[in-house]
Amino acid sequence: MKKQIDYGSYASYKETVKGLTENLKSLLGLSEEIALVNTAESIRETLEKTAEEHFEVAIVGEFKRGKSTLINAMLGQEVLPADVLPATATLNRVTYSEEPYVQVEYKNGKSERVDINKLEDYVTKLTAESEERAETVKEATVYYDTEFCKNNVDIIDTPGLNDDDQMTNVTLSILPKIDAAVFVISANSPFSQFEKEFLEKKMLTSDVGRIIFVVNCFGTFSQADENKIVETVRGRIGKYVMEKAKKVMGEDSREFAVYKRKIGTPRVIGVYAKQALNAKETGDKEALEKSNFPEFEKALETMLTKERGVIALQILANKITNSGTEILRSVVMQENALMMANDEFMEKYDEAIKEIGEIRNKKRQEFVKINDAANQVFNDLQPVLDSYWTNIEQTAMEVIDNFQMSSDDFKKDQLKLVTAKLTEKIKESIEARAQIICEQIQNSINFAVSCEAERLQEFEDEFFESVTKIQQMFTISDRVSKNGGVMDKIIGVAIGSYGVGGLFLGFRESGVKGALLGGATGFAGFYATYYTAIFFAGFFGITATLPVTLCLMALAGIAGTFTSNFAVDKILVKERIDKYKSNFKTQVRKQFHEMKLNNDFTETVRRQVFSAFEGLKGKIESETEIILRDTQETLDNLNDLKTEKSNISQKEMERLHDIAESASAIVQEAYQVRRVLTEAMES
Repeated sequence: MKKQIDYGSYASYKETVKGLTENLKSLLGLSEEIALVNTAESIRETLEKTAEEHFEVAIVGEFKRGKSTLINAMLGQEVLPADVLPATATLNRVTYSEEPYVQVEYKNGKSERVDINKLEDYVTKLTAESEERAETVKEATVYYDTEFCKNNVDIIDTPGLNDDDQMTNVTLSILPKIDAAVFVISANSPFSQFEKEFLEKKMLTSDVGRIIFVVNCFGTFSQADENKIVETVRGRIGKYVMEKAKKVMGEDSREFAVYKRKIGTPRVIGVYAKQALNAKETGDKEALEKSNFPEFEKALETMLTKERGVIALQILANKITNSGTEILRSVVMQENALMMANDEFMEKYDEAIKEIGEIRNKKRQEFVKINDAANQVFNDLQPVLDSYWTNIEQTAMEVIDNFQMSSDDFKKDQLKLVTAKLTEKIKESIEARAQIICEQIQNSINFAVSCEAERLQEFEDEFFESVTKIQQMFTISDRVSKNGGVMDKIIGVAIGSYGVGGLFLGFRESGVKGALLGGATGFAGFYATYYTAIFFAGFFGITATLPVTLCLMALAGIAGTFTSNFAVDKILVKERIDKYKSNFKTQVRKQFHEMKLNNDFTETVRRQVFSAFEGLKGKIESETEIILRDTQETLDNLNDLKTEKSNISQKEMERLHDIAESASAIVQEAYQVRRVLTEAMES
């Protein structure tokens, strides 16, 4: 009978995690009981990581779209400050605590605990004093007793995207780290020019699948108009997203076909957040339904549990089947080995040690193939890398060529404004071009690593077959143990049906958290954020650590350089313009040349490529060595016992049987969970 698993709500998801965690704790005790030290340590690490796991949801959008009000509606009470003026000036995280207070983390590394009633004095722009203090704050964590956050969900309130560049960059910096984002749009001015440009130029293609777009401030329109606004916004978002994906992946590529299927129709929901907040505070269920807020909350819950959370559940179930199966193998091996004649055992022992050595040798051969794959990816990217600076420079030159100017632009005061405007256009064009190139590069890396993970399926199958072969070496042909048949069946199901043991789940599923939960610690830059958020930070003001900023500083100062050159009225307007643009190009080329010398883009990409494939190797190494080391240590311990001519007692036999029965029941249950989750992920 197919096992029923409910994880569609926060409560049921937590309950499912709790059940899997309890089973994993039981396996921890069993592995310690039979001295599987490495398996026990691995289980312990998984349990610690699971205990720390929680969903993170960021609320983003232009200033004054009602982000803080939306959060307060989610919490059911007015926790965060909201005002008619742009209020939020820092990242504000809301997390669960029975005792309400605020922990303020400053940019200088210091932290301070403050009364929750004084929150607006630290994180808003409502007064000159609070704005000055907010500039020193890195993040404020609001600890509060709310039902929403009790579900292991943290909400992050972000500064307005279009408030100022610094606040926009603060928001952009957290997008790669979260599980879901809620992009708030105003129904009164749906899809502003900034929102359009943000989607086209700054929102990464890989982010869109984890965003819910909320059109706020409904209640003042007719139902027909509300529906029309939502459909218009949904259509525009879909258009911008797909057009960008085509540029990044190529319209005819397999990646684009998969992306289009997975992304589907953008999630766009119209709500009236203020009404929802009032309704929750007064307990008015009818008003809450009219606000359409329950639909939004359900969509968010589904995204977190059924789409993001299922990966975490799959990894827990995989860990149970892998660890449980290893316990079963060890029990069978110990029981049979202790009953073997010494000569027969020593013969099998030598064969087993040799097999372990051969497995490790095969693994080294696979590592060579992975290195070859990384080299191939890097070589395939070489034409893009070689032309990178040329493309960026060409983009700047085209902006200069197409920039419209007149004779009035050469007046002394006007020229500075014109130069600043041209500089800004160059910045925007460079940003857009660099974004596409870098996402194309990252997409190539992602696809190559995914293909390599699929290729490794054969090695994974061979690995588990070899481990099973070692256990079978110690089978006594003329004797069937009491539980041997059951254990063989369970082992066969766990290995035969899945083969990989779920080792590389995180590499094959989308989402940052999926990769990290899967143990892919070498994949910190797996998604297309590294280049745009770090390497090109200097262009966009995120950081001033890269020499790229020198370009913009030089461009901003060009007005002073050129003013004296164009003070003679006798020069014709066209000549003035041509001369101005020629000098501008010269300065820009000079800056690009210096940037190219000081920033080895090719080396940056090379490190990213090999870091991605090293993550794959690291996962293989850690997971296989857990099993191999425990197998070898078990054999060595048995060898010591056989040397001492110790016989297995009836009591010890019963103890091993009890361990096997407990482990087999847990593995069977986890196998059913895995099957259900796999079907859900493939549907």
